[in-house]
Amino acid sequence: MSAWTRRFAALCGASLMMLGSAAAQDKVSVAAISGYFAQGFGVSIVNGLNKAKDDFGIDLKLIDTGNRALDYEEQFANAAKDGQYDLIFVMGWELADALQKAAAAYPNQRFVFIDGVLDSDKIIYANFSEEQGSYLAGTLAGLMAEKGSAIAKMGDGKAIGFVGGRDIPVIRNFLKGYEAGSKDAAPDVRVDAVFAGTFDDPAKGSELTLALYEQGADVVFNVAGPTGEGVMQASAAADKYSIGVDIDMCATAPGNVVASMLKRGDVAVYTLVKEEVEGKKVTPGVRTFDLASGGVELKMCDDVAANIPAEIKDKVEAARKAVIDGTVKIGEAQ
Repeated sequence: MSAWTRRFAALCGASLMMLGSAAAQDKVSVAAISGYFAQGFGVSIVNGLNKAKDDFGIDLKLIDTGNRALDYEEQFANAAKDGQYDLIFVMGWELADALQKAAAAYPNQRFVFIDGVLDSDKIIYANFSEEQGSYLAGTLAGLMAEKGSAIAKMGDGKAIGFVGGRDIPVIRNFLKGYEAGSKDAAPDVRVDAVFAGTFDDPAKGSELTLALYEQGADVVFNVAGPTGEGVMQASAAADKYSIGVDIDMCATAPGNVVASMLKRGDVAVYTLVKEEVEGKKVTPGVRTFDLASGGVELKMCDDVAANIPAEIKDKVEAARKAVIDGTVKIGEAQ
């Protein structure tokens, strides 16, 4: 081998090593922080991150905060201080204060707050148009209440219910859509809304739901996290209807869950990681996932669908199309 050939081979080898090093450095690394990975919406987020890991080979670390409020800031600092993660996803309003402090303390770290918008302009927000999915839930529930006893397990109280967890903006947004959908579809149906004041008390959720049934509501929308487990249990105990939230909850009370308002945390996190992998650096600002993008949806439960008149199903589908094409603007006069 000539000296020139040896030098050329050495240069090629060095170039390949540099390319290999760059590829290793370019591998996307992601962390997620929450105390709710095993429950509802948190499961959806973990599913989306694991799919991204399988599809793109990202490095992924899940950090379970538990309920250790005194440790939140320390946990954020530990995740951010070395700059090892391209994106750190955060879920849970109890983490909001610690997150905003961390975003200010580590300005080069990109945090993604899932399911809401805070005051900081240094954070990426994965927000959802839950009012759009809830509009469909309200449309379905209102039309069922309007039909009353013509539908199995329904009475003629002409009312529907809503159980929220804490009274915070994101839960109010669910209620806004639910009320608007019912009002537009069945203006004579009453909406009774209550808040449990907590996301962690299934017994409270059951108590509130049974009270709503007693007051004439035959369909109750659960927007209460783990507290909402009690909503679903109560619908089975009373043999009335409930509507699940965030994930498909049809199997939690078969025959009594009429639908689930899906909030696709998996779609949101997967989309953002995919963009990062493709070199489209995700930057601070609000990203909204809506009906059109598949970020929210209403799924009717197969085992109850036969009880729902075709005309109601058709009206729910018409409402869906109207929201997507902008004919319906939720929160504005129709």
